[in-house]
Amino acid sequence: MHRFRKAHFVIIVVLVMDTFIIGVLAGLLLVAAGKPEARDQRNLITHFDRTDLRRIEEMIARFKEGTGDNLTMLEWGIDSGPFIHDFYNDGKVIHWTVDNTRDVMAAKPGKTEYVCRAIGLAETAESYRVEVSDCEGYAKDENISLISFHKDRL
Repeated sequence: MHRFRKAHFVIIVVLVMDTFIIGVLAGLLLVAAGKPEARDQRNLITHFDRTDLRRIEEMIARFKEGTGDNLTMLEWGIDSGPFIHDFYNDGKVIHWTVDNTRDVMAAKPGKTEYVCRAIGLAETAESYRVEVSDCEGYAKDENISLISFHKDRL
């Protein structure tokens, strides 16, 4: 009988320790889930998630403050190559180049450069769209949507 109690006690201790370890690990996962992901290259947008949206908001704010910035964005399609967006500004003029030459499904492969004097973030029910305006070769009030962040991915 004494041997049975000792084995029973050991089993209870092991179960309590396992429960404690699982609780600690679950807590660590919850803490990590609430923190934004740290990225090695802040100027490279690839995930189009909340972290990347914050970086875009920072870029827009810097432009409005008259501070320069630069970003590269890789926008992947479902069944083809990426659209590569190169963005830079000097705080006054935006240069945004869209290169879709690596997308074999592109209707018109090539590079398009937008030279603009305004940028903003427009919200729709499904997404946030980065829009430039006051662009060379376009009507001054025309908003050109270049990339979007789908809310269900944020």
